[in-house]
Amino acid sequence: MNVGDYLTPERVVILSATTKERALDQLIERLAESGVGVGREDLSMAVWRRESLMSTGVGQGLAVPHVRMAGVSRTAMAVGVSRRGIADYESLDGAPVHIIVLIVAVQGDHEGYIRLLASTTDVLKQEKLREAVVEAEKPEDIYRILTDGAV
Repeated sequence: MNVGDYLTPERVVILSATTKERALDQLIERLAESGVGVGREDLSMAVWRRESLMSTGVGQGLAVPHVRMAGVSRTAMAVGVSRRGIADYESLDGAPVHIIVLIVAVQGDHEGYIRLLASTTDVLKQEKLREAVVEAEKPEDIYRILTDGAV
């Protein structure tokens, strides 16, 4: 599974936000603007509903908020990077989150959804790759690192 099939350079954001709420809002806005078939408000409600079940901060500075929704035209992702870290993300390991990968998926594509989640976390479990993403200067560099899967 190729991350580049779901991510575009325009959906990579160097986050100015310092809180979980604002960081997720920046990514929700970017995904909604990119034409995935659902509006900002619906996407926001779905993401926050999912987040209320359990934090998507998986540890090691990584969060992977994800939703499946009716009306989504194609599965897509947006990536946000915070050099300072988002301290209030409520990550499983209690550490600040530096990389947020927001995934919105077509409601009926359970298998593809699960494979994309697994593939994304597998790539970002590589410490050197995570460090390269956080240290990258431009969104285009982050996109290249993530789609090449190597530093």
